[in-house]
Amino acid sequence: MSVAADAGRYRDRVPGAIEAVLSRAYGGDHTPYEWLARSVAGSANTVLDLACGTGVMIERLAREGRTVIGLDRAWVEVEEARRRGRGPLVQGHASYLPFADGSFDAVVCSLGMAVVADRPRLIAEVARVLKPGGLFAALTPSMRPANSDDLKLVGQLARTLRVAPKLPGITEFKSRVAFEAAGLTKAEDKRAKYHFEVKSRADAELLVAGLRGKASPDRSAAAVEFLVNRAASSGAVRVPLPMRRLSAIK
Repeated sequence: MSVAADAGRYRDRVPGAIEAVLSRAYGGDHTPYEWLARSVAGSANTVLDLACGTGVMIERLAREGRTVIGLDRAWVEVEEARRRGRGPLVQGHASYLPFADGSFDAVVCSLGMAVVADRPRLIAEVARVLKPGGLFAALTPSMRPANSDDLKLVGQLARTLRVAPKLPGITEFKSRVAFEAAGLTKAEDKRAKYHFEVKSRADAELLVAGLRGKASPDRSAAAVEFLVNRAASSGAVRVPLPMRRLSAIK
């Protein structure tokens, strides 16, 4: 599937569905959002949350003396972020940022970099709006780390859904090449595994809605039943959500 096609499926999702999943996905004592927030130095006073969705990173990055601006292309996401009391917010395209050169100390992006139709242009725009020495940090889905139990569970879910159960976006690309083309220097490329724990039907429905978007209702319902039955027999199902954290300096 092309990046553009996956971006279309991403925009079709219910606002806040992915946030609801990742806010309950833990690797040790933290979520992927907290992992991303740790990349931003305390000295960063102006931060752009790119492709902000419902603005979860605005909340994670808030601190006294710091301005965090959220930008998203989808008006429905911006409206939901506003309803949740997050802001300031701008509706705009991630590849055509409505900000002056050198406006931000840091730019963060959770998942948006994985689904944007023109990744090189997005990175070039990030480089343009960053101040010299500024940081770009992004989360994308990953295929690893994974163990045999993870792969077995994901395979069973895939057979039930008839598509791979995953977060949206292209998981693998050469980050150093992509950053250098925009004049950025890669600082980090790390991977970590998070788990979403399913204990109830509500948990299963939340996970399937976040991962699959507009999947066939019958297939989604079957996946929910599969997870509910597994949880009933084992007490809980820990669904793996591997993530990749990238960062670069201007």
